[in-house]
Formats: sequence, structure tokens, C-alpha cells
Amino acid sequence: MQKKLVLILVGLLSLSLSVPLIPQVWAQVPTVQIDNEYIRIVVNAGELNTGRFSVGTTGGDPDRITDQNKHLIYGGDDPWTSYTTVRIGNQNWVYGGETDRRAGFDALYGEMIQPPTIVDGKIESSWKMGPIQVWQILSLTRSSTTGLLDTAQIEYHVENLDTVPHMVGLRLMLDTMLGANDGAPFRVDDRGITADSVFYAQDMPQFWQAFDSLANPQVMSQGTLTGSGVTTPDRVYFSNWGSLADKAWNFDFTPGRDFQRLGEFELDSAIALFWDQISLGPGEMRSFVSYYGLGGVTIAPGELIVGVTSPAEITSDPEGFQTFSIIAYVQNDGQGEARDVMAELKLPPGLQLVGSAAKVRLSDLQVGETKQTGWQVGVQSIVDGVFTYEVEVTAENSEPNRVTREVRVLSPAKLQVLFSGPPGLGIKDERYDPATFEAKAVIRNDGGSQFYGGTFEILYPLGLELVTGQSAKRFPGSIQPGQELSFKWLLRPKDGFSGPLPYSLRTVDERGQQKVENMFIIVPELKPKVWVGEPQVPQGGMIRAGDFFSLPIWATNIHDFLGVELDLSFDPDHLEVVGRTLGISRGTLFVDSSVSPPRNLFWEMPSVSNISGEIVGLRGDRGTGNELRLSYGTLVTIHFRAKAAGLGRVNLDGVRVLTKQGFIEAPYLGIEHKDINIQP
Repeated sequence: MQKKLVLILVGLLSLSLSVPLIPQVWAQVPTVQIDNEYIRIVVNAGELNTGRFSVGTTGGDPDRITDQNKHLIYGGDDPWTSYTTVRIGNQNWVYGGETDRRAGFDALYGEMIQPPTIVDGKIESSWKMGPIQVWQILSLTRSSTTGLLDTAQIEYHVENLDTVPHMVGLRLMLDTMLGANDGAPFRVDDRGITADSVFYAQDMPQFWQAFDSLANPQVMSQGTLTGSGVTTPDRVYFSNWGSLADKAWNFDFTPGRDFQRLGEFELDSAIALFWDQISLGPGEMRSFVSYYGLGGVTIAPGELIVGVTSPAEITSDPEGFQTFSIIAYVQNDGQGEARDVMAELKLPPGLQLVGSAAKVRLSDLQVGETKQTGWQVGVQSIVDGVFTYEVEVTAENSEPNRVTREVRVLSPAKLQVLFSGPPGLGIKDERYDPATFEAKAVIRNDGGSQFYGGTFEILYPLGLELVTGQSAKRFPGSIQPGQELSFKWLLRPKDGFSGPLPYSLRTVDERGQQKVENMFIIVPELKPKVWVGEPQVPQGGMIRAGDFFSLPIWATNIHDFLGVELDLSFDPDHLEVVGRTLGISRGTLFVDSSVSPPRNLFWEMPSVSNISGEIVGLRGDRGTGNELRLSYGTLVTIHFRAKAAGLGRVNLDGVRVLTKQGFIEAPYLGIEHKDINIQP
């Protein structure tokens, strides 16, 4: 199938000419892909249509040889026809990068925060759309009917970054396709849908399926709309792709119209899931999850072909009665009309019908015709294990046929979360030791079924910040029974904060229920300080009489540092400055290393007397507007020779530090002296 392109002609008069579209070969675009033995998900990472995705099979259903390397969502290695709309107030924003094609052409586009990136086996990306940040996470998950990892989990999280509420909704449009077949009916409950149709939340089916024939199905696809792990949409529309492509929110919907592409002559089906707008408060987040992939149908061949499908696994509800759907498809593969066809559901103990009769009349079936029917079945909350049911099909003029299928009833997911971090930080050389610390969350599912759609977020309300390049939120997708995951965040103290600083782990499950675990880390105070560093001996080791060594004078943790006025003294009986002023080196705080080559700033050489042991009049000034937010460097380095064994003391006699706010003098600075131990 070739999607037709929209040509925009500027400055032409209206002409009644019929001009065929010229086929255009699109350049290969960069993509990001995850796959397994069943399906693959491809995300566009090019300059245009960034973030849009396609889904296709790799090996497909292991029991079917006809569905390898087939489309499930159109696009292949150049996804562009499916897109997602975030409606904020009265504006429609399309997720991802701008497009030059028909699908979503007239909508607004936001700012990329994170390009499509593989993170822990998922493809994550993020865009900012006005006041709202949106994350898209695509991963591989288990089909509700096959039980295999043959389904794409399509996940969005929206967060209000503003200080006022905003009305926010989401539309997910999928350009569905079965291999080369773009017109196969959607099969929903007891209906085969081939024309514009809509379902609302109050009567939302658990899933829909699509296949071309029970006798020889090429590909069987499935979208899951309700149940564990998914966010039930408010509305679901089945329509043609052209109508949905051209309008980012409301679109041309005509009940009963077939799936012929708007403005063209080919069948081209698509589906749109709507989550209507609700008010999102400041800092509030909302999540949307949908599944689309392969469908599982158990088929018994015969003159009356019968296929049944239902969830492969059901999670029991300890507080009530869990229900699920069983759908039966019947196709006449005989030589003549099948008369008075009946389908009957036979349930084992532990399962029971809800609201309908076990036997359903399908009336007559013409040769090749397919009909379907469905039942709602309930599971008692105390029941678990594997249950086998049967559907039997009979007709007046045909041999009966029957098929069996299993349903596994599981206990709910049960998360155990261990949140940990160090008790405190130390100080070494007037810096935090370590400079950063790791907060770690270990999550284990000790229940009997998958945990779906959780969000784990680290909160740091006061005095802490994440090291650049990390996201505070983590989206694990599904967590299998017995599976353990760990998330790590690297944090550091902010300048000027000390004491017990709080941080927390917030867990939000698929139902929006929150749990917060709190932690503290003790952060000592880094005080502004001018101090004498450790002597640096060229050969290392102890200082002996006659040795040469360097002594740095440091200025650390001084906010808005601009300059210094400094006088020093030393013991002339044990120490002497090498070559007088030749033994004085400019401090690193008076070199502008932000430019290339580095630029020396104002620095006045002090006078040196080896007789009286004085170094006086050192001046340095970085210049107005060139202050350091927080100083960490040397004011001066002095090169000494050890004259004689004993203790040679170096004193800081007069220190005035210039900051943006003015001069700071002792005793407000932690000024130190240093005794140099000189060995014989």
C-alpha cells in the first residue's frame, strides 16, 4: 500500500486539472528499534516525524508461518502515518517532531527534551508542549490472549509544569494494517466492523481483533482496551485513515461509512483512542497505557471452523468478582449453506456466566461467511489455577465442532520496595567526600501476576539536586512475578545547604494510588575558608633540610568571589622563599580558564623579605561581573627551601576577601596557619 502525499501548491490560481501524484522516494531515516522473536517496534529518529512509531512482526506467532515480517502498524522503517495528539486547552499538539506530510500537518509541535533513546530495553522520549511535558515509552509486553511477549505497550505520561491548572487530554491514532491487507474487519465482541463505529467507556470491549480468514489467517492482530495494565479510553473510533490523519482531534466521522480513505479509492482502516480532557493541577501527572500486537485465537478446523479467544491470564480480585470476555468466531468452510448454527459455552466449576445464556443462535451461515458471538464470564475472588472451557458449534446440516481453551487465574501483583541511601557525607580538602551520593530503589514483584504501568519518582524538595543528565521519573513498564528491578539516582547537595536533607521515593501504581518512602542524608556545612594547603615535595615523602617544596594558599567555598588582599609571614630560621618574588606563583583563582587560551586577571606581586619572614601586599581582582559563584582554587603558591630541621610555621596575618557583596574579613573566614615539619 502506498499512502498518498499532500502536495502544497503556493501562489497558483484554482485550476480544474487532474494531475497524477508523482511517486516520491523518501530518503532512509534514522530509527531506534527494539525487537524479539515475535515483533519489533521502530521509532522515527529523523529530523521530521521524530517520535512516531510503527509495529511489525519478526517471527510472529510461532504456530503460524504466514505472519513473519508483516506490518501491524504502517510505516516500517519510516514511521509517519500514526501520531498522538495532546490537547491542552483549545490547542492540539502532536507528539514528536514536525512533519512535512499529511498526517498531523496542521497541528502545533513542541520542544524536544529527550530524543528517542533505548533505556532498560524500552524506547523513551520526551517533548515539552507549552506548559505540559509529555513522555512516550514504548516496550514489549505480553498479549492478554497469547501470553507471549508479542505486544507493544504504548505508554504516555503528561505532567503540568505550570503554576495553574490546564485541561489536558490525549488521542492515540494507529494506522492499523494486517501485512498487506488494509481493509480487514475489526472484530469486537459479537460484531465484525467494516464501517465508521464508536464505542464509549460504559460499553468498552476488553479487546478487538482483526484477521482476514479463520480458514487461513495471515496475521491476527489485537488491541487491548480494558483490563490490567491498560488505561480504559473514554471513546474509541474505528474509521478510515485519511479522516484521522487530516484532523488532530475532532475529525470527519460518519457512522456506517466504509473505510475507504478520505479523498481516495482504497480501503484504509485506522483506530483512534480518546482520553477526554480533565483538569491537571500544578505538578500533577496523568498516565495513559494501551496495548497493540498479536492476538491469540484457538482454532479447530472443520466444515464449521470454530475459533475462540479470551485472556490467557486473569488476575483475581481479592475484594470482589473479576470478569473477562470469551469471544467465539464461526466460519462456514463447507460446500453449502450451514443452517441454524448454534454456539454453546461450557464452563468448568470456578467460572460462571454473567448476564447471558450459554447457548447462542447464529442463524444461517453462507459459504465463507464468518459470524461471532461473546460471553462475559466471572471468576470468584478466592479461586486460582488453570481452567479449561469449551465452545461447541452445531448446525442442522453439518457435523458439530468444538474447541477448548485454557485460562489461568493468578493472584494479584504484590510489590516490595526497598529504598536506600548513605547516612551522610564527609568533607575532604574542603569538598564533600564523596561529591555525590546514590539513592537506590529495589523493586520486587512477589505476587502471582504482572505489575503494570507504575511510575517511580525521586523527590528532593530542599537542598538536593539530581546530577545533570538524569530523569527523576522512571517507568518500568511491566514487572513479571518474581522479577526484581533496581533504579539508581545520583544526587548532590546544593550550595549553601547543610544538615539533615530529605529525599523520597514516590510510587504511583496503574490506579493512581501513591506511596511515599522518606529518607534523610546528613550533609555537613562547607564553610567559607582561606587556608594553607599541604606542602608539595617534588620527590614526595618527608621534607628534609635543603629540600625545595611548594605551599598553596587556598580560598574555598566563598560565594561570589571577586578578589583578595593578603599578607603572610613565615619562620625565617627554617624557611626561605626561593628567589624572593621568583618563588611566588599566581593563584588559579586569578586565571580565567573559561576562554582559550586562558587569560590572566589582575594580580599584584607582593614584596618578599627572607630576613624578616614576610610576604606582604598581595592583591588580586577578577574584575566586576567576573565573580565566581563559589570559589575553589588557590590565591597564591609559594616556593620554599627548607633551611634547617625543626618546625617552620607559615601564618596568614591579614586576609580580606572581596565578594560581590563587599569585603569579608577574619574572624568570618576559617583562616589557618601551617607548621612544616622539617627532618634533618
